[in-house]
Amino acid sequence: MKTKIKILAITLVIVAIASVFLYAPLTNAFQPNGDPESDVEILNDINFEARCRCRPRPRIRRAWWFLNHSKPTEVDGAAGALFKNMLIVDTSEGQIRIHLPRAWTVNGQVTMRQELFESGYLSEGETITVKVLRADVIDKQGLCVYLLLGYEIINESTVHAHAILPFNIET
Repeated sequence: MKTKIKILAITLVIVAIASVFLYAPLTNAFQPNGDPESDVEILNDINFEARCRCRPRPRIRRAWWFLNHSKPTEVDGAAGALFKNMLIVDTSEGQIRIHLPRAWTVNGQVTMRQELFESGYLSEGETITVKVLRADVIDKQGLCVYLLLGYEIINESTVHAHAILPFNIET
């Protein structure tokens, strides 16, 4: 009886080892090899998009909604402060907060958002014009909630700073 169990155990181990050696080369055959043309062929054969019934990520959907519902406008006022990722601008109507992207180009050099004040490009109280995309979230009688995304800043010396974004904005 014990020999039958030993033989069965040895057989199972051999089958398990053999299946690993057979399975590994087959899985590597379906992985892209770095050649763009063959990678595209493999993806077309697999038809990845037809299989994936995933919904777009919420962050991408919000960004897509913002781009579809926004319109370009300008904000004129005095530079207040930079808090987290928002530029606070004092205008004649009051204080406005504008979301600023992380990276900017000033005179052909890439500058991070916090360096706009540190480098001397912007200073507190300086008159600036900020070109923004504005999307109204709520627009009722007596209440307007909107988002502003800055994409260009012009300071008192008429030096332009352009946001580095994954898309281009033409007005």
